[in-house]
Parts: sequence; structure tokens; C-alpha cells
Amino acid sequence: MDPVWWKEAIVYQIYPYSFKDTTGSGIGDLNGIASKLSYLRDLGVDVVWLCPIYASPMKDMGYDISDYRAIHPDMGTMKDWEALVGQAHDLGLKVVMDLVVNHTSDQHAWFQQSRKGGAKKDWYIWKPAKCGKEPNNWGAIFGGSCWEWDEQVQEYYLHVFDVSQPDLNWENPVVREAVWDIMRFWLDKGCDGFRMDVINCISKEPGFPDVPVTDMEMEFQYGLLHRFNGPKVHEYLQEMNERVLRHYPHAFTVGETPGVDTPAKAIEYVKDAKELQMIFHFEHMFMDIAPGKKCFYHRNWKLTELKKILSTWTEYMQEHRGWDSLYIENHDQPRILGRWANDTTHRLESAKMLAIFHATGRGTVYLYQGQEMGMANPRHWTYKELRDLEEINFYEDEKRKRPEGADMNDVLAQIQVIGRDNARTPMQWDDSHSAGFTSGTPWIKVNEDFKTWNVKKQQRDSGSVLSFWKTLLKIRKEHPGLVYGYFKMLDRENEQVYAYTRTNDRHEYLVICSFSGEEVSWGCPAEQGELLLSNYSIEDGEAKDQMRLKAYEGRLYCRKI
Repeated sequence: MDPVWWKEAIVYQIYPYSFKDTTGSGIGDLNGIASKLSYLRDLGVDVVWLCPIYASPMKDMGYDISDYRAIHPDMGTMKDWEALVGQAHDLGLKVVMDLVVNHTSDQHAWFQQSRKGGAKKDWYIWKPAKCGKEPNNWGAIFGGSCWEWDEQVQEYYLHVFDVSQPDLNWENPVVREAVWDIMRFWLDKGCDGFRMDVINCISKEPGFPDVPVTDMEMEFQYGLLHRFNGPKVHEYLQEMNERVLRHYPHAFTVGETPGVDTPAKAIEYVKDAKELQMIFHFEHMFMDIAPGKKCFYHRNWKLTELKKILSTWTEYMQEHRGWDSLYIENHDQPRILGRWANDTTHRLESAKMLAIFHATGRGTVYLYQGQEMGMANPRHWTYKELRDLEEINFYEDEKRKRPEGADMNDVLAQIQVIGRDNARTPMQWDDSHSAGFTSGTPWIKVNEDFKTWNVKKQQRDSGSVLSFWKTLLKIRKEHPGLVYGYFKMLDRENEQVYAYTRTNDRHEYLVICSFSGEEVSWGCPAEQGELLLSNYSIEDGEAKDQMRLKAYEGRLYCRKI
């Protein structure tokens, strides 16, 4: 496989509202990001991905855009953005923007004009009532129906997400041209590419048919069927490449694609990078959620389930000239430590083991802010502390189902496990006021553990999670086999140990990760070679073919061929 820069890159996702505030407003800003670029370079980052920074009413934390060519005033100005990109480029960093073009805010001028009729009426998806009700039984991602009645228009408009996020009508070529113009605007200003939000939602099933009823208690059926992966999605993405991306050959592209649940579907998006370079699939993120339910319905899982998901994707992509995105945290997922390992008694060991697991796979590594120093979910949430629209809607829906004054602690406990606010607490820079994030009152609560878990403390500690990540990323950059090497899963049926090899023409790498909280005796089926990295000291006298793995132990070996 020929080397390509974006396959080797380390991508660091920033949630700007929670990264660093320089004004005392309690909201992170562009100048705060600029102040930490050297930190990111020293960590080993190559690409900085910014979650939305555009003008927005912030109903969905910036994923409801009211002006694609303006910066949200809470985060700065266009001059601040230009300065940030200039500084990043001077440091050898690329800057990727979030492209959110399945929907806009209902405050966008396009939608306001659409409501008045005329030329922009069909920029959005409007339908008349059907027998006096909604056009179909589709349920919105954030609750209720996908359709909202507009008194002025006397029709329903489609919103796959929140009522404040009307879907654009991609069937209209004028809409697509407007999107191409937005992309050119930012690329010409120095943006290095895009992470494309729910990009497979831009094509819906023609005729907007009802979906099967799978939940008899719900009038509107939750799910992705007919709303995602429509018949024209590939046509639109190929047009995007023809009209925009091929003129910017070094642009970075990754698409968020809920419902692309098999690698055979995914390869149509990424084969030879003719549409997108990579996608984000969600099969490993949905593994611990009850099938057909919203994310708050947790289920227990087995390690063999995770192995089956990830090995199936990796092996298929390997054989069909595709490329994976390696992520285990982002702004829409809770922190991974308590989800897949242990964020209490073995937090340090868990964070390091998961780092080895994450950064040695076949694909581009995506690191989410705070992951590099082992940030965890807060221990509890109150209703007043919630900020995420999805969480608040879930809480309110559950409250309506119960008698007045009923206890809601079980709902808050579900949110503590899986809610999106867990990933959006402020970055913990030091042990000062508000973790060094702001001199003011933060827009969302700071995790209570910031006194002991923060960047400043870990920078002084060679045994910290942060130091471990720096070493690990350096190793990945020095060993091309960890990027391009052939992947082979080992001991697939083992429920405690996740192990595999990566092999190129010079080296074989052995990756061993224990997901058990107890010591495990494991028969190693591969030769080991030199130990490159581990989160424990290896005991003298350990038999080569029978390892004694401690709780959440991770090891990385390299053997010359």
C-alpha cells in the first residue's frame, strides 16, 4: 500500500466550547485553541479537527448552523480563525472543519425565506398533512416526530434530528451548489478539509414511506431506516468530488455515517477514496446499547462481540482497498474508561491499555480532547446540570410517563453512563479554578476530579497517561508497520484478552490487551520479540508462551522478520 499522509496522521478532535476560554465568559474560544497548539504538536498531533464554530442559536451545540460564513461571536471572529489557522500551519498542523449540511438551523436565512415561499421554498423538504396528520411515522433522533407543522406554510417540514434543525432538500441542484460554495469558501481561506456530519442522511427514501412498527408504545418509530443511506447518496458525494474536492487534492475528508453497519456498505463510500477517504461507523459504539432503543438503554456486552465487530471491519477493508477511522471517544460518546474498562480502581492502567488498543489498529487515529490524559465521566449529574438536548429530551419524555413527583434517579444514572455531556465537560488543564479552563463560570460543570487528573500534573509525571500517549504516538510514527501492516486477529474466542498482529515486510508487531479486572493467564500463540511499550513492568521468568497479564494490562512487542 502506497504511503498517504492522511493515513499516517494523528487527528485530535476539539470541542471548542469546552477546550479553553481566554475571555472569562465560561465558553471556550478560538484564541484558547490557538494558545494550546504547541501542546498539541508536542503530543504528536498532525491534524486538529474543530467541532462547529459557526454562527448558531446553539440548540444542538453548534450543529444547528444559522450562517455558514460567520464565526459564533462567543468563540471569536473571522480574524481569530485566520490567525489560528496561520499559527497551526506554521507549526506543521492542519485544521479540519465540521461540515454540517444535512440540515441547518431554523434561524438560517435560507429556512426563513423557505417559509415565505418563492425561490427557496424547495430548499427544504415540505409535505402536506396526510389524513390530517404527519406525512409518515418517522421518529426524530431527538424525540417526537420527524415532521413539524408550520402554520405560516400550512405544511410539515422534515427534521430528522431536532425540530430546530430542518433538513435541506438535496434533490434540489441549487441547494447542492450552495453547499459546494460553502466548501470552496473555507478551503480557499486555508481550511485543510472536512469532517462531514451525518453525511449519509442527505439522501432519503423516495416517497417517504412509513417504517415498520417495532415499538407498539410509540406513535413515531425511532431509527434510521429510510432517513439515511438513500439511493442518491453516492451520486451526491461523487458530485461533491467532481465539483469541489478534486480541485483541492490535499483536502482531508471523513464522513459520519450512522446506519452504515457493514464494511460492505462502507466500502462504497471509501474505496480508493473516490467519495470519502474514511467514514465513522458506529457498530462498536452501539455494542452496549439495547437493539432498536435510544442510546440510554444500556446492555451488557462480551469482548468477543467487540472482536467480531472490529476484526470484521478491519479484515474487509484490508482486502478491499478501504481505510478505517480509529476512534473510541468523541463529542457524542461518553468517556471510554468506565464504558470498556475501569475508571475507578484501575483508571491509570485502563487508560494506558486502551491507548495501546486504540493506536495500533489499521486506520487513521482520532484522539478526542482529554482522552490523552485519561478523562472520565463525572460521577453524577443533576437535571439542572444537563446541557445536552438529547439528554434533556430523554429526561422529559421519561418524566411524562411517570406519576407526578416520581423518582428520576434511574434516568440520571442512565445519562451518567452514556450521555453526551460526559464528553463535553471542560478540558482539565490544571488544578486551579475551573480546572484552568476559564476564569469565569463554565457553561457546563467541571468534572470533580480535576484536582488530581489534569494536564499540568501529568506533564510533570513520566508515568502519567499523557506521557504514555506521547511515547505511543512517537512509536507509531517511527514504525510504518503499525500504520500499514497486515492485521491478523489472535485467539478470537477469548473473553478476556484482545490480541492481534500487524505485519509488514520488515517487522511483526504483537498487540496484547487484557480487558479483565483480574490477573489472567494467557497462552500466547505468537512470537514476541522486543517489548516496545507496556503499562506494567514485566516480571522476570515469565514463560514466553504463557503470559501472566495483570488487570487491564497492555503490551506492544516488535519482532524483526
